[in-house]
Amino acid sequence: MGENMIRLTKREKLLAAFLVILAVSWLLFVLIISPAFERINTLSRVIPQKQVELQQLRLKSNEYVSISDRLNNLRSKMASEDKNFQLLPHLESLIRRSDLTEHLESMKQQVLQPDSDYNETVVEIKLNNLTLAQLLDFLTLVKSSNVLATIKSLYIAKSTENIDLLDSTVQISNIKLIKG
Repeated sequence: MGENMIRLTKREKLLAAFLVILAVSWLLFVLIISPAFERINTLSRVIPQKQVELQQLRLKSNEYVSISDRLNNLRSKMASEDKNFQLLPHLESLIRRSDLTEHLESMKQQVLQPDSDYNETVVEIKLNNLTLAQLLDFLTLVKSSNVLATIKSLYIAKSTENIDLLDSTVQISNIKLIKG
């Protein structure tokens, strides 16, 4: 049996060892190193995208918190408002205080209920032949009063009677919680 053994020369043994090392290295590269490099490249592309998405999510989260706080603030103001408050008489008193009674053409009130939790009173005021300063004083008085009234819309045009004066239509809104 000893005679049938193949004898390898030193050079053949080195070549066989080199081929085994090469095969193991190639398998190691194909099975471990190459997939790891591909994963690293993928993560290098994806991580910046995800960081941008995370930053956008943080901004949206901060915006949501801000809106939620403002909504809670508005609800508490609405809840604390005088239950007997009426927007139309309040605006009439502001018009008298602004000395705009002679400029008042009409006042119309409309009550809307866009939601079952609250209703909205909208008063449309038409003022004629007034100066810009008078209009701004009135709007400032509306905004500075301690009621939950907002200027919903404002239309200004030159007066048909005097081009130095203005005609204006203002819609002022008040929102109230409905108590069940």
